[in-house]
Amino acid sequence: MEFVDHIEPVYIYLFVVIFVSTFLLIRGLVTIQLEKKKRVQKAEHSDFSDAVLPSDEADFIAASNEPLGANQAQENAVQSIETRFEFMRRFYVPMVLFVSGILIVLPFLPALPATYLSLLTGLIAGVFGFAAKPVIENAIAGMVLTFSQPIRLNDTVIVDGQYGTVEQINTLHTVIKVWNWRRLVIPNHNLLQREIENLSLGEDSEWAHIKFYVEPTADLELVKQLAMEAMNSEHRLPSEDPSFWVMDMERDSILCWVAAWAGSPPDAWALKSQGRERLASALRKRGIQFHLQNTQFQMGGSESLKKSPFTSDN
Repeated sequence: MEFVDHIEPVYIYLFVVIFVSTFLLIRGLVTIQLEKKKRVQKAEHSDFSDAVLPSDEADFIAASNEPLGANQAQENAVQSIETRFEFMRRFYVPMVLFVSGILIVLPFLPALPATYLSLLTGLIAGVFGFAAKPVIENAIAGMVLTFSQPIRLNDTVIVDGQYGTVEQINTLHTVIKVWNWRRLVIPNHNLLQREIENLSLGEDSEWAHIKFYVEPTADLELVKQLAMEAMNSEHRLPSEDPSFWVMDMERDSILCWVAAWAGSPPDAWALKSQGRERLASALRKRGIQFHLQNTQFQMGGSESLKKSPFTSDN
């Protein structure tokens, strides 16, 4: 009777561990599968037009070797989602089994010699503490990114001053296609610790502005007219006219801003690029000295234009 009373709690404990482990295993796999199906369906019905280059640069895109069509981007997004969730499934099952195994052997550990127990503990700590640490950190961070969704596929983001589109969110790293078509590869663990400006969250429209400096003697009414005309583009939302402000007046220059609403980050990029080009051309034709950086203007006709060239901050 004493023997039965002694082993009953152990059997109850083992039964509870096995039951809970089985429940978590099945529930986790079902949740992963449902979330995967949901994300794939969302990707298949999403607009994957490129958010890096403006649409009026279609000739440049066609001439390049990059397979950037919307269909290709959509296929890449679906493949990225499937690969990520498949890894999560393969990672989740061994993790649950490993934790369950530890819980199962816990009642029997006191019966093991202290030497063997120390060796086993040291071995586990060494393997997971050193060799597998980066992989585990990035894998867990990838799961956090998947479920919390601070960024999503095809989101337009600014990371460390780099403007681009989220192209892939893999298990261990995230790929961002930046404005010059290069790829910024960031480990998921590092990405969670960075400040990310996600332009695709919240409002769809974006406030696109251009700042530039003109000479102190410039006719500001004319500058305002030219700046607002430069922002009249097919990329601008027609619901509101462009706005113009004189932001600062210094001894050698006047800081001006012109801005308008665009329907999306790609349209805002195209609007600013096209607006700078039109504004630069209009100011040059009117003989107004200007610059997109705060530099001292040198008066003196055409020679001054050479000393204050147009510089795009695109």
